[in-house]
Amino acid sequence: MNRSVVCLIVAGLFLAAGSMAHAELFGDYVGYTACAECHADIVEGWKTTPHAHAFETLKEQGEEKQQVQGCVQCHVVAMDADGGFMDMELTPELTDVQCESCHGPGLAHVESQDPVDIISVPDEASCRTCHTEGQDRNFDYRVKSQFVHGKK
Repeated sequence: MNRSVVCLIVAGLFLAAGSMAHAELFGDYVGYTACAECHADIVEGWKTTPHAHAFETLKEQGEEKQQVQGCVQCHVVAMDADGGFMDMELTPELTDVQCESCHGPGLAHVESQDPVDIISVPDEASCRTCHTEGQDRNFDYRVKSQFVHGKK
């Protein structure tokens, strides 16, 4: 086979593999794909919600918003925590408001599969870290919490 054809094939394989690669997550945050292994129906419902597209809405507001930590932290998983979102290059799997944004870090639960190792029912205070009076004046926990996993 011609050397340039071989180089093109190898380059194509390298590019394809690179586009499928994901960052290696460190710490106690595992991302929604780990949750989907046991909770596929809930994750599929979540994918239909605004939380599943939270980072995209931030991107639509412009590059400047993506540089403001106070904006980004509510559109990603655990930005200020060890093992949480760092940036788009290092931890793209932790963008959007995922399971662990509300239920806490999932590694211990994934490993044990014990319900005591996760926050089963997040309270209003966890929502209010992002849904503040200034950001979401009409937020009603009793109503909105019914739809975080998709319409019921």
